[in-house]
Amino acid sequence: MKNRLFATGALVLVLMFGMTVIGCNNDSSDDSKDTWSKATSFSQVNGRWKAPPSYSATSQGMTFSGTTNNYIITFNAAKKTMSVSGSTTVTISGRNIDEYWADQRTSLEYMNQQDGITVTINDTKHSYTVTYNNVSQTLTDQQLSSILGIQINQNASKLKMASEGIEKF
Repeated sequence: MKNRLFATGALVLVLMFGMTVIGCNNDSSDDSKDTWSKATSFSQVNGRWKAPPSYSATSQGMTFSGTTNNYIITFNAAKKTMSVSGSTTVTISGRNIDEYWADQRTSLEYMNQQDGITVTINDTKHSYTVTYNNVSQTLTDQQLSSILGIQINQNASKLKMASEGIEKF
């Protein structure tokens, strides 16, 4: 049972890895006017969410810049599944990059071993591309709420996720 829970948590983290940096958004205009609350059930996030075409975030003196290509996260409330497809390319720069990159690379190598996920790493540029081929995971509402930390705006048109000080939507 303990191994199954760990495996579920690990796969959820793999699925959401792209979202930790980029978050999701549906054509935002002025995000400062949004009121955010924690998503606690699949019924709140049911549907397809497309990530923005480009993004940038700064955390701990490093800049994370990226682009996405048809990056879509689909939540199915009836089946309680989350699926990810598309790709994201991230380039990291700034101070402490060399010590951060070693840990990042280890995480990326782990992701590359998962079915439906391909990771291409460029050590010289401190960049990587992750391609998700409709990777899917069944979750409970509790797992959705506790593991993923997804937030939804007041009219359920935008999602965001915060991870280690990085928050993009």
